[in-house]
Amino acid sequence: MSKRYGRVLAAMVFGLTASQRPWRRAATRLRVVNALLQRHGIETPHGTLMLVTDDPRALEYPRELVSREPETIEWIDAFELPCVFWDIGANVGIYSLYAALRADVAVHAFEPAAASYAALCRNSEANGGRPNLDAYCIALGGTNQLGHLNMSATFAGSVYNAFESTMDQLGRPLSVVFRQAVVGYSVDGFRRQFDLAVPNYIKIDVDSIEEQILVGAAETLVAPALRSVLIELEDPPTLRSQRIIRTLTAAGFALSRQGMARGGGVNTIFDRAR
Repeated sequence: MSKRYGRVLAAMVFGLTASQRPWRRAATRLRVVNALLQRHGIETPHGTLMLVTDDPRALEYPRELVSREPETIEWIDAFELPCVFWDIGANVGIYSLYAALRADVAVHAFEPAAASYAALCRNSEANGGRPNLDAYCIALGGTNQLGHLNMSATFAGSVYNAFESTMDQLGRPLSVVFRQAVVGYSVDGFRRQFDLAVPNYIKIDVDSIEEQILVGAAETLVAPALRSVLIELEDPPTLRSQRIIRTLTAAGFALSRQGMARGGGVNTIFDRAR
């Protein structure tokens, strides 16, 4: 029904503006589009979080901010403050922005997909341009390189996009609709290049190359300042998830807890072994 209403309303706008001169018509229609962007205020324990949505397929992010991944919200709420949080695969930025509601959490958000990165920045602006949130349109992977993000969809909030890979985290081939050129870094390479401190918390959710990201973060993982890592593993477990667990265990982490399985994946939290 919503699709039908949308088509009818669009037809009305096209009809009402048909008599205008071409550039005035284009400007009017774009003003209507901007006026109809959906803005959502979500109440949280740390204040109101504003999210702007321009595609119906991305409405799940504001609608399910708290219920979508409660273990992620609980993990962020338990951060020892002050701290530095890296969100790798930030998408439209719901968890980056949620963390940044507290001024003593310094957030670095990494999202290579152009539309999702633009939405992340727009959401940051809608929240007053959070001064403690820096967002980068780059990919993190196993090494520093120029490469391509193979995208299964291009709308803001889309998932299953892989940097220099055509497989998702379950080993299934992606249906690639667009290849976006992207600058890529390893975690260690990015830190060295820009003289950045070790983050205290890292979230990795990229639906594809989590294992390669860990390979490129070997120095960072063993640093005592890194307290906890949240990473999406497969459910049921695969050989890949077993390798990831071994990598994090060898770096001094212990599996702490898991969330509810969702779509073949489960958020898994590793804390530094005391």
